[in-house]
Amino acid sequence: MALGLFIDPTTLLRIAPVISSTCQLWFGWDQYEFLQLFLKPDIQGHSNKMLPSYFDTFFSRGAPRVVGLLLTTILTSAANIRYAPGQLLHERGSLIWYSSAIAFALGHQIYFPFIYPSIKAVTSDVKEKNVDELKKWLYVHNWRTLTVDLAGWVCCIVAAVKTVS
Repeated sequence: MALGLFIDPTTLLRIAPVISSTCQLWFGWDQYEFLQLFLKPDIQGHSNKMLPSYFDTFFSRGAPRVVGLLLTTILTSAANIRYAPGQLLHERGSLIWYSSAIAFALGHQIYFPFIYPSIKAVTSDVKEKNVDELKKWLYVHNWRTLTVDLAGWVCCIVAAVKTVS
């Protein structure tokens, strides 16, 4: 209610993809920060034992958040495209940016086949190889975050700025 006093619903729709993609990018960075702690050489023996349980909990709680943020970016970007009056997005040059934001949010899922084997291995407990599988997961995760997630975030910002200004 208080937000409605300061931001009209149309402006909120324009910036909603920025908010959701910012959260997505931040969540991706946090995942890296928290999981790389398991790679410290002095605790890798403990990490190999703890990672299966941790990963199981981590993904059962984290995956719905990631999917929710991606869907929010996709749906609010699509809503901007669908409900923008007349040729507003064409005139402001933001149609391609909202469209690209959708493509990059969908592109996040392209990495799933490359990450899933490591997720499956750790949750199945491959014993002394759990840390190695985490390293593989983090490598792909970082590439995904620095490519499609970062690019999607930039697209959302540019789209909102062009549309709102």
